[in-house]
Amino acid sequence: MTLIHIENVSKYYYMGGETIRALDDISLDIEHGEFVAIMGPSGSGKSTLMNIIGCLDIADKGAYDLDGKAINLLKDTQLAEIRNQKIGFVFQSFNLLPRLSAYENVELPLIYRGMTKREREPYVLQALESVDLLDRRGHLPSELSGGQQQRVAIARALAGDPSIILADEPTGALDSKTGVEILDLLKKLNAQGRTIVLITHDLLVAKQAKRIVRFRDGRMHEDVS
Repeated sequence: MTLIHIENVSKYYYMGGETIRALDDISLDIEHGEFVAIMGPSGSGKSTLMNIIGCLDIADKGAYDLDGKAINLLKDTQLAEIRNQKIGFVFQSFNLLPRLSAYENVELPLIYRGMTKREREPYVLQALESVDLLDRRGHLPSELSGGQQQRVAIARALAGDPSIILADEPTGALDSKTGVEILDLLKKLNAQGRTIVLITHDLLVAKQAKRIVRFRDGRMHEDVS
């Protein structure tokens, strides 16, 4: 069943009087439960596509449907709601709030969703347990290793039970051993039925996915399972 449907999508930026085509007529489908790596060098268009998939930006041309909903037609407030309910973000720099504990960082998206403290608790505990950090729930980010911080970020992405985990260079700030552990965790989550979209420039990282989509100069050049 198709979760992400992108059809003839283009995105333009205007710099110094020049039009830059960041995405050029891209079509891509991602099914529920897939683990897909979107790979390419800097400037290839992969980050622009990630922003569109994550409802952080809107295509200038073409259509994007997420779980049957036409994203191009939504207003900013509706896009924010989709991001909160449908997409779990994992970033290279973790993006944890330094003065909040692991537990408090994980519960943030549920607070934004309007859930009560009692409603939030089982979701937060389950998410922390799924990344083996339940015993670190009271620790601040500064008291955790880089790998543990990224696992907290993954737990935060999982807490709201999103349709997609969108991971942008999730191992980029980690040493190679810890990076492997994070990729193994993503593979485990995918085996449990989670849809994972991984953005990377690294072929070794991309090979951990079940499918690699390669980008160059704003165009999709290869789609290999």
